[in-house]
Amino acid sequence: MSDRAALGLFTVGVSPDRFHLPHPRLGLPVILLVRRVVLCAFERLREQNLPLAIAREDEVTAALRSVIENDLRQTGAVRGFSRRTYETVIRQGQVANYELTRYAKTPDLCFKLRNDEEEPPVLSEHDALFVECKPVDDSHPVGSKYCDDGLFRFVKGDYAWAMEEGLMLGYARHGRTIEKNLIPYIQDSARFGALQILAMPALVKNPGATAVQRAEALYVSRHRRGFPWIANKGAATDIFVYHSWHDCS
Repeated sequence: MSDRAALGLFTVGVSPDRFHLPHPRLGLPVILLVRRVVLCAFERLREQNLPLAIAREDEVTAALRSVIENDLRQTGAVRGFSRRTYETVIRQGQVANYELTRYAKTPDLCFKLRNDEEEPPVLSEHDALFVECKPVDDSHPVGSKYCDDGLFRFVKGDYAWAMEEGLMLGYARHGRTIEKNLIPYIQDSARFGALQILAMPALVKNPGATAVQRAEALYVSRHRRGFPWIANKGAATDIFVYHSWHDCS
């Protein structure tokens, strides 16, 4: 832990007896619901003729968030996703890393379920489905961008460190796919070790995870995390990262 953290300049705001780690699993139904929300948002953007093939990463993510928050969450157009069930969807909200030494980490999207419990034993700001979005195309290699600048952040505890699940959204262009591009790259020995792979990306076996028009089937990988949790809560458990790639050609 850094000197700044040791001095008490960073805090979770509550005593250790007020929260447990890891937080309760979100579960596959939540992951599949968020995927349906993202699929619907992409369809709305295509109807609006957003030029996904040339839009920058931030432009696509901002547009997705606008549709999700201003349309889908307000109207309940996707069953199970509404103002009653989810809080405001945040884009690039700063969160502290696992050792509370840096607040400059900004996951692209954050889906937080509403919790009606009087005082749930969690750290509320860290209790969510954190989503990292990355283009995958000729200009954005799967290794340096998707893996190093995206997937690795879940492994090293930049965010989702209190959770056991995270989600990667791929904006796929130029024929990039998980089977042809992501899996072979991760199998490279150096990348395999850096990402602490315990289970390679594999198809999620659920009817709601299958491929649809303009989107691949959902995959999931498992990664070891080698850092300790704060407040002597023990060693961080593994994290399951879901991979949802969408055709942005």
